[in-house]
Amino acid sequence: MLNLDDDARREVARELPGHLPAAREAGVREERKREQARQALWEELYERAARTGRSVYDFAEADAMDERQVGNRWIEPMRVAGAAVLPGAAAVATWLNRRDFERGWEPADTDDIPLIAAVVAARPLEWRRDLAVRLARRLRGVRPRPDRRVRLALRLLRESGAEPPEHDPLTLAWVAVTPSGDLRADPLLDAMLPRLFEAEGVGRLLRAHRNWPAALAALARDGRIKREALLDGCRGRFLRGGQAADQRFFVLLHDRLDPSPEEIAPYARDYLALLPAAAANVADLALRQIRRLGPIPPEQAGEAVEALLFRAEGRLVRAGLIWLDRLLKDPAGDLDAHAPALAMALAAALGNASGDARERAVKLATKHAGRFAPVGAEMIRDAVAALPAHQGARLAAVFGGEVAAEPEPARFVPVPLPSVREPARMPPSPGTPEELARITLSEYDWLANERWLDGFVRLAARHRPGAERDRLLAALAPLARHWSRSHPWTPWWDTADWAAAMAKELTEPGAWRRAHPQGTETVAERLPDMKHGTGARVWTLTRYAEVYQAQLEGRLPSYLLGTPTRANGLLDPEALVERIEGYERDGVEALPLDLRQALLRVGRTVSGEIAARAAALTSPAGRTVARWLTDRPAEPEVILRWGTHQGDVRVFSEFVCGPEYGGVLGDLLTPRFHDESCERLLAVLAGHRELAAARSAWTLHSSWPLNKPTLADLELLVTADGPAGQGVALIMAHYLLAGPVGGAVGPLLRLAATGGLPGEELGRQLAVLLDRGPDRLSGLVEALRAAAERGAHREVWEIMRGLLPGYLPGPGERATPVHTRLMRFAADVAEWADAQGDLPVVAELAGRRRVSELVRQARRLHGQLSGSDNVPAFTL
Repeated sequence: MLNLDDDARREVARELPGHLPAAREAGVREERKREQARQALWEELYERAARTGRSVYDFAEADAMDERQVGNRWIEPMRVAGAAVLPGAAAVATWLNRRDFERGWEPADTDDIPLIAAVVAARPLEWRRDLAVRLARRLRGVRPRPDRRVRLALRLLRESGAEPPEHDPLTLAWVAVTPSGDLRADPLLDAMLPRLFEAEGVGRLLRAHRNWPAALAALARDGRIKREALLDGCRGRFLRGGQAADQRFFVLLHDRLDPSPEEIAPYARDYLALLPAAAANVADLALRQIRRLGPIPPEQAGEAVEALLFRAEGRLVRAGLIWLDRLLKDPAGDLDAHAPALAMALAAALGNASGDARERAVKLATKHAGRFAPVGAEMIRDAVAALPAHQGARLAAVFGGEVAAEPEPARFVPVPLPSVREPARMPPSPGTPEELARITLSEYDWLANERWLDGFVRLAARHRPGAERDRLLAALAPLARHWSRSHPWTPWWDTADWAAAMAKELTEPGAWRRAHPQGTETVAERLPDMKHGTGARVWTLTRYAEVYQAQLEGRLPSYLLGTPTRANGLLDPEALVERIEGYERDGVEALPLDLRQALLRVGRTVSGEIAARAAALTSPAGRTVARWLTDRPAEPEVILRWGTHQGDVRVFSEFVCGPEYGGVLGDLLTPRFHDESCERLLAVLAGHRELAAARSAWTLHSSWPLNKPTLADLELLVTADGPAGQGVALIMAHYLLAGPVGGAVGPLLRLAATGGLPGEELGRQLAVLLDRGPDRLSGLVEALRAAAERGAHREVWEIMRGLLPGYLPGPGERATPVHTRLMRFAADVAEWADAQGDLPVVAELAGRRRVSELVRQARRLHGQLSGSDNVPAFTL
């Protein structure tokens, strides 16, 4: 293209748009050839795997084959051609931004930006600048992805020296794709820097990038950029306002610059203006800077204190009270002009602040009562009635006023926990061949897989040669035809493949033997390796394989042991004992995996009659079932550990079990890097909900689009059986905090009603989650209060016993109003549950010398737990 003269270039430009359909068609032909070659290589790999007895994924070529395939490779040549021959910059910009050139993803080997940059480099400088500006103006989106449109526009701006247009998406794009380490040498830095403080969305984009503030401060320190420009930009951004998260970057930058008092002094008015209404983190910064200035004029000090006392944040109100205390202590201070405003602000703090801030306001008002003029005293007197009685009485003793009566605590009336309904019955097994044929098999529908397998075994055993047998063969004939398509491929990843093989063997006995006349392959070799799939999926495929093997060997039972009797996967003990009794009468030997499945599903509630019937069983399978129902081995121990996988948060699970449980579970819970559907895994482990919960919690806090336990899964865990521990507690804790308010209350109540709620463990998991994420205690307290009021008050107290030690502030740690609210609620629940037994963390708080609302509530709780009202004034 670069060697074409002007006439040739114009001719190509005329023909280029019309060539697009031909280019697209040629690309499709090439993709078809590549796919055929890829399929041929897959077949070769499968043949090699069959010859060597290995998995196909043991070969390095298989990993490369699994990589995402790049299609539409005609796009990049056409983009480069248009950039090379189209005459005007506007035409080239339009061409490069054609919708049919867009890609959903951009593999590294399709990057055409170097080639486009090379072909436009031959154009005149002004033409290139025009193109760069046009491409920059076409950028869209609040947070543009660093895609090739962004990278091309920025590259051409840098290489041409064009003045970047004032366009917010361009600024965001520059921020998104420019590493902080490249800023020093970036030719766009001087033009783009002022726009950091003007473009909407920059703060949101950079709020998690702590390296940018450090990099900019270093450039200012070295003289590469002007320090004054950065400070002016931060102040301007603060004055414009915005949410705290969007201001975080500018606050960090200001802190990194660490301006001296001499740099701050000329802008004191600006910092004072931030105190009343700026975001909390900005107001904190402004207050720090003002304090560094030393004494300021009384007029400004009064305005600052007034602004702080009207804030909603307790720490800022406390700062305002401390400042007001210093002003009032100064006998020479002339506060007369501001006395009414300060009194009004103090009255607002008395009425609106909570906890420590209100207590401090009461102390300050009584301490300096003599400095308030009658008007100010009247305002404070009016606030007395809004205060709790113990604080209002102290103010009334000095200022007068009506003290609010202590409210009568609402009498708690316990109610019984709601009754728990039994899980719904399992849909009946297909009774006719036609019903069996209508079932659609899917990896995602465990119920359909169970019903088909159970129905096939029953119908195949029931229908002997005759008309009924012919009906079964006719119904399964379409499925049997699927075998010819699935048989050449290995492994068989879908239950439909195994079902097709069973149907084929039924309609054409000996089909497997004829396909493998020398016994070159076993049924087991068609199974996927457990490490390459989710446990529930491979387990289900293994069950199908076991039934298929039994069919080939002529030992297919008349029914299966492990088919659930409940729609949640549970198997009633009575049904299992009855099935084993039938096996013993008919002399049928249990299929090993089918028996293991039955043991993992069977319920825990066994009546005396069923236990006696189980004890009378004589077969090896019968004795195993009897032991499992009446003297179950020790439960597996579950250990959860937080970590990361490829930079993403994960909850790793370990399972420690004895030999009996180890033999039943096998490699079902083997660690593997696969997200596990809680619903499908629980269908396998319905009698062991803790194992299913712990394994499926792996992705609970993942930021990736993976299977995560849902609120519906929590409901299923509650209706399942088996002891609940860390896994169930973690999922329930997650939805008490992160789900819709009250969404997890129902499952909590139902699990409590069964006696299976792991209360203290749930509290410990709540403390872990609160420590790992943003504080969401408000909705939690609301949900726990609702649960307590609906009958779970004793269970909720157990939750508090686990939560308080892990969440309350220890010695030297800062308490917050949230801690106070939690302690107040804990004291309420302890009284409702008539709880006893000391908690060290509560005793330590109750014994602190400095009395705050948190300490007061801790003393109330400690008195309930210890059965005494005598709490020491302080402890060492």
